[in-house]
Amino acid sequence: MSACIAEDDPESGPLVVTLRATVAERRAACENDPRVLLGLVTEDVCAGAGIFFRETFDGNGRTCATCHPVENNFTIDAPFIETLDDADPLFVAENDPGLATLEIPELLRDFGLIRENVDGVEDLDDKFTMRSVSHTLSLATSITRDPGDGTIAPPNQRTGWSGDGAPGNGELRDFLAGAVNQHMTADLGRTPGVSFRAITEEELDLSGGFQILLGRTNELDLDLVTISDPEAAAGVLVFRDTVRGRCENCHANAGANFGVTQLNRVFNTGVENARLDLLDELGIPLDGGFGGRNRVNPNFDTDGDGTLDAFGDGRFNTPPLIEAADTAPFFHGHSHATLEDAIAFYGTDAFNNSPSGIALSNLFGGPNVLTLRETRQIGRFLRVLNAAFNCDLAVQRLNAANAIALELGNTNLEIQTRLIELAIAELNDAIQVLSTAPFGLHANSQTRFTSASRDLEVARTTTSAAARRTRTTNALTRIALGRDLFGQGITFTLGEANVMF
Repeated sequence: MSACIAEDDPESGPLVVTLRATVAERRAACENDPRVLLGLVTEDVCAGAGIFFRETFDGNGRTCATCHPVENNFTIDAPFIETLDDADPLFVAENDPGLATLEIPELLRDFGLIRENVDGVEDLDDKFTMRSVSHTLSLATSITRDPGDGTIAPPNQRTGWSGDGAPGNGELRDFLAGAVNQHMTADLGRTPGVSFRAITEEELDLSGGFQILLGRTNELDLDLVTISDPEAAAGVLVFRDTVRGRCENCHANAGANFGVTQLNRVFNTGVENARLDLLDELGIPLDGGFGGRNRVNPNFDTDGDGTLDAFGDGRFNTPPLIEAADTAPFFHGHSHATLEDAIAFYGTDAFNNSPSGIALSNLFGGPNVLTLRETRQIGRFLRVLNAAFNCDLAVQRLNAANAIALELGNTNLEIQTRLIELAIAELNDAIQVLSTAPFGLHANSQTRFTSASRDLEVARTTTSAAARRTRTTNALTRIALGRDLFGQGITFTLGEANVMF
């Protein structure tokens, strides 16, 4: 069976390939995609995006984008889930009796947690845990393995919360294969050719190539960054201080890499001991983190009570922080609701008594201590970085929409409109990130972003290409004025995949 393919329409644009399609069919559609024709993306990235957003692999109807939706920062959370129709493929376990245990609906809907058989599928009732969906932004900066943490390859790259989330060689290109087996299967037998269509090598390459160009592809240099808000600027100092924040040690330049090597490591920070109480009440197995695949019996004591209660060695890989503020809740179990809650965790006994906390204490001469003010200062700093990133994503998408309107007028109107909608989503994220900071943050920037969003709402609905470009250009000016108030040196290089959806 081939793909469902829409008719070529001068108003909506080129052929749009949906559902199942061969790579050849996806490439054929991409040859006429305006983003490819204008040089905004390569044909490979376009085809990889088609796989990521629309391919179901003859499974249960889910795609990668079911759990990694572009409009919600490529992750899911309870507020977003609440907006979905009950027939959405995310809820397939509720709608298909044969997949009833694929998820735990209460934990999915209320906490954004999905069921993961990270240690193998031969014992579905006992070998599972519940995890949040990690976003797929800026993977280019966060997946390079640091052999200095004592691990061996494979896995060759750091994927998923525990850093070993991909099968095979454990690389980003392999991640899709594990996702199809775990989340997209039509039945719990998970038999290739029966439960889902086997993935081709080319599909793995294209999907991985698309994902590696999402978000940003560079790291900041905090030595070159100047933050204008005084409390946020103080947060930079606390973040980098070896006595107070100590964040820089594992999150160099607010990214995901170990400060000494600039590569990604796995750590045991004790966060599993601070998981949601409901998981204990429901008897959910503890999450052992890295290295548990193919184990038959639990080998790790997660809570120090002398009982081997999980698979793995208790370590999880470090995620980037620049994208953190608008991807709440936090950690692999969504255990901390706000950014400040997550920061404060690193001053608790749970952290200081963990292997990583003890190592830092030995290195810097005592346990980590964070005051409420210092926690909020770090939060303000990270919120500024996230809002700047939101602005840049919005600008990239608006520039793409303007380029299409300039060259093609109202042709490909659906693509132009969607790019504008996604830019609005980023502006709304920036406003939310700033407005929910304790005592508020950058009110003048919020005002400019709100005005830009209003311009874009008009641009989104107009049928005049010239009027659309005028409104979009006005919005770009307002976004630039608001972003300039954040400071200097916050410079991101964005991957081309951000204009795909």
